[in-house]
Amino acid sequence: KKIKVEQFTVALAELKSLLTDCEESGEIIWQEKVQNILQLIYPQYILSAREMSFSGIDGYDKQPDFVLIDANGFIDIMEIKKPTVRILTKQASYRNNYVPVREFAGAIEKYIYCLNSLNKKNDRFLTKLSELLHQKITPQVVNPKGILLLGRSNDFDAQQARDFELIKRQYKNIADIMTYDDLIFKYENIVKTLSE
Repeated sequence: KKIKVEQFTVALAELKSLLTDCEESGEIIWQEKVQNILQLIYPQYILSAREMSFSGIDGYDKQPDFVLIDANGFIDIMEIKKPTVRILTKQASYRNNYVPVREFAGAIEKYIYCLNSLNKKNDRFLTKLSELLHQKITPQVVNPKGILLLGRSNDFDAQQARDFELIKRQYKNIADIMTYDDLIFKYENIVKTLSE
């Protein structure tokens, strides 16, 4: 328990430190640092491969930030955007509701659709993943999910917070969507709970 408290305390401090100078790091460096922090709350993944391409149904290759493989070989994907990404429109738009600035979960949805459409027996993407894994683990595409980390929510008013929660719930069967403030809140609660 003490080791876990220490791990999450260090990760929390590192995350807060990263957020104070997020403009200094390029997107790739930023994503790799944050990805290491995220692994604490997603320990089921044994492999995290950066920007691997797979065939899209539209004829263009798709390249999520990270392809994740769990201990049974099942594939998921992760997208990490910088905290400066705006999530909701500043003004209430459709019927006095806040809406996403852009379809931020749309990319993950398309990646998942394309993954499900892969030729499971003879695909270069799956072959390449097999080479990165232990011989007894075969990469498998079975209802993949996504993880999406982006933006800040610390200055949301009550309506924005409620509308963002609705958006997250709308996509929860496709992706786990969270802001950096959601992640800080999770880590703080984990540290408090473990410390008690």
